[in-house]
Amino acid sequence: MNKVAILIFSLAASTTLFAAPNATGKNATAQDAVKNLIDQGVQFHEQGQYDEAIAKYKAAEKKDPKNALIKYEMAFTYHAKHELDKALTYAKAATKLKTDGIDENLYSLIGSIYDEKGMPDSAIALYRKGFEKVPNSSNIPYNATITYMRQNNADSAYAWIKRSINNTRTHEGSYYYAGFLASQMGKWPQFYAYTMYSTFITKKGEIIRDNLSRLYGKTKYLVIKKDNSIEKNTPNIKQTGSDSTVNNEFLLSIQTSLVMDSIGSRKLYDNDSTSAQQTEFLIYMLEKCIKLIAFTDEINDPIQRFYQGLIRERLTEAFIYSICEPIDRPTFAQWLIKKRSEQARLYQWFNSEWLML
Repeated sequence: MNKVAILIFSLAASTTLFAAPNATGKNATAQDAVKNLIDQGVQFHEQGQYDEAIAKYKAAEKKDPKNALIKYEMAFTYHAKHELDKALTYAKAATKLKTDGIDENLYSLIGSIYDEKGMPDSAIALYRKGFEKVPNSSNIPYNATITYMRQNNADSAYAWIKRSINNTRTHEGSYYYAGFLASQMGKWPQFYAYTMYSTFITKKGEIIRDNLSRLYGKTKYLVIKKDNSIEKNTPNIKQTGSDSTVNNEFLLSIQTSLVMDSIGSRKLYDNDSTSAQQTEFLIYMLEKCIKLIAFTDEINDPIQRFYQGLIRERLTEAFIYSICEPIDRPTFAQWLIKKRSEQARLYQWFNSEWLML
């Protein structure tokens, strides 16, 4: 059956597979036939054969015209074909039927269609309605975030992405945008917390590269060397309505480290001339950030428990080296030779304890 994969900003919403209900008695054969047609349609869709998929769904619809799943799959495929009006018609028809199990993806799809049609108010109204029905959803608030970002409304976007990450620990897109928005709004503990975490959980190279570039660049240039003086460089917060006065203690701690600390004979504010030096810089600074995130009063967020867990389990070093690997793999390889068991312990803790909490 189809996965919802609404691509926005090169990121996909997390997906859920649906199964047709089990059938018993006299209707078993008819329901099996419908399920087979849906399954065939899904296979055609996944192969990019959209017209063939739609033909299968229409055949299934004739056998079971009040099946919301069929109409959802039809809408999903028309959306893939960029036939938005047809997609919207079938999706809205599905909402009038029994939608058990598909509400999250159905409302995500309808909202995205409205957004693509240039109807953001309708999209937001749909997301609000959908989130009321599925309050544990991560997809619906994620897509609402995208709509608000397109309107340059950072505060509303941030409020919605917080709803998403409160409902998931594995949705890489949600944590990626949470970090991005936090950086735009001057929420420094949240910026580091979400950006490091999304780098760790994602397998998408573009997210990893963007995150590491942002972590390095924003940290490095929190102070500027001018002639013989060092000046603190607090980035301008361009978003209106945001509380840009928060997180001062966190930011001051990072800036103080940049001014006062050294790695060997090299000051942290010195330019890095090699990827190994960039890695060394980030490893040093991110360890300090993790300690601040774990215990600062400036962040009140479930993600704080993740970093407290890293410190408690003595896994901070393994976590930082793991996310910094792409910057300089020889540096990571040298560490891994000595600490392979620590990396294994990190992933074991993450999967068996953190994700299970």
